[in-house]
Amino acid sequence: MDEVSRARIRIFLNDPAARGQHAVAADAPQDTARRPWGFRLEGKAPAAREYAPDTPGFLYWSIVSALARGRSLWSRLLPGAGTWVRGAVLPVVPVEEEGLNAYYDRKALHFFRDVNAATGEVVQSGDSPDVVTHEQGHAVLDAVRPDLWDAPHFEVAAFHEGFGDVAAILVALDETDLARAAIRETEGSLDHSNLVSRLAEELAAAVIARYGPGAALPDALRDAVNAFLYRSPRSLPDEADADALSREPHSFGRVVTGACWDVLVRLSIPKDGEEPVAALQRAARQVGALVAAAVRNAASGAAFFRRFASELRNAASGDDGALTAVQAAFAARGLASADAGARDRLETRAALSGPEPLATRVLDAVRERLGASRDEEILLRPSSPDGDVAGRRPRDLFLSGPEYGPADGAAVEISDSFTVAVDASGYVAASRIDTAGPDEEEDAREFVRALARGDRIAADDGGPPDTARLYREGKTHFVIREGDGVRRVRRAWIAKGAR
Repeated sequence: MDEVSRARIRIFLNDPAARGQHAVAADAPQDTARRPWGFRLEGKAPAAREYAPDTPGFLYWSIVSALARGRSLWSRLLPGAGTWVRGAVLPVVPVEEEGLNAYYDRKALHFFRDVNAATGEVVQSGDSPDVVTHEQGHAVLDAVRPDLWDAPHFEVAAFHEGFGDVAAILVALDETDLARAAIRETEGSLDHSNLVSRLAEELAAAVIARYGPGAALPDALRDAVNAFLYRSPRSLPDEADADALSREPHSFGRVVTGACWDVLVRLSIPKDGEEPVAALQRAARQVGALVAAAVRNAASGAAFFRRFASELRNAASGDDGALTAVQAAFAARGLASADAGARDRLETRAALSGPEPLATRVLDAVRERLGASRDEEILLRPSSPDGDVAGRRPRDLFLSGPEYGPADGAAVEISDSFTVAVDASGYVAASRIDTAGPDEEEDAREFVRALARGDRIAADDGGPPDTARLYREGKTHFVIREGDGVRRVRRAWIAKGAR
């Protein structure tokens, strides 16, 4: 064994402020820039050794360790994936500037440093594996579902946040010590709040100290153990205190995070002779596999939560126990509908026969069913391991009126989505087309109106977006004139959800 491979570092396995948490020694991750899910921290790497907390070396290796654990999880759950939207290696900025947050902008992961105003203690968002693996979750979801990034729908934006929180939970439960601690804290009743279900405790305390008690829960930024039931986001206020539900993505995303936690609780009941810790980790692996399968196929749109729930049921259909858990958990949250949106089926087997490549034949059949011309753009999603062909036809929805702020006269993209499963003989085994109808159009309009009310849209300044500037200005979206001459609303960044 060489000196590098023997190197030990000191890290937090969970959030620094989590109950009973303390820094532990761990092996230094190696070859982090290689695919799949390669990453590289900016700046010169400090030597691998056991640094004290609140030092640059400790922060560096804390981020590397958390990302490496997330990389291991997603390599297992998403075989065949592993390339980011920006390429093979994702840059990571350990300290972007002063602030109580973290964000992903398709270029890098950005973390911050600040001080808890009540205690004077340093708060570095990169010290928390909850925060780091949440942001990594955004980037992973963007890699496998890039069509969700600009989607102008409340439930899609909220799902991005819920997925990030589920990612952080799954990474934590890969650690046997954390799984054991969660069981010990709850005395085996995992439907009670615990150090794994609670997320970003240290950041939450600093947020409350700066912005007041309504800005976060008393003991966490968010908690997967919650009682929030599904309601149409268009019926909810733009914002609310942390103990209430709003249409704001971090707030509304707690519905789907809570539902996934409920599935986990149901699956974690020990089987014959199974130890509770082993049962919990088995359940976490099951939930991870179900979520990874469902997220590939759920069509973008106003009813995204129900579409995701439907795909979870499909993914669990071969396991009666898992299917019962998914159905019960999502029904309890008000997400029992088995189907959502205007759907069509490709019934004819002859539609995919011919000498052309399979993808071409699929697209021809989809164009015919959508009534799309040869000139209309059809975008394919990254390939799935089961060979399904999936994608969308983007359509511009133009916005008109002062209530859209800088987006007045611009367009957002809504999409007709499709998934076609083709068997080895070239015939359709299953298929689905989800057409964007009036509900998608109204949801998109209200989504942009809400952005405008919150002063979240940057006007078109004629140049490429400066994401760092837009983040400092609180602009999550911007208007840009694209190559075809159309002004469109695009997303700039997505954040952890502190202030």
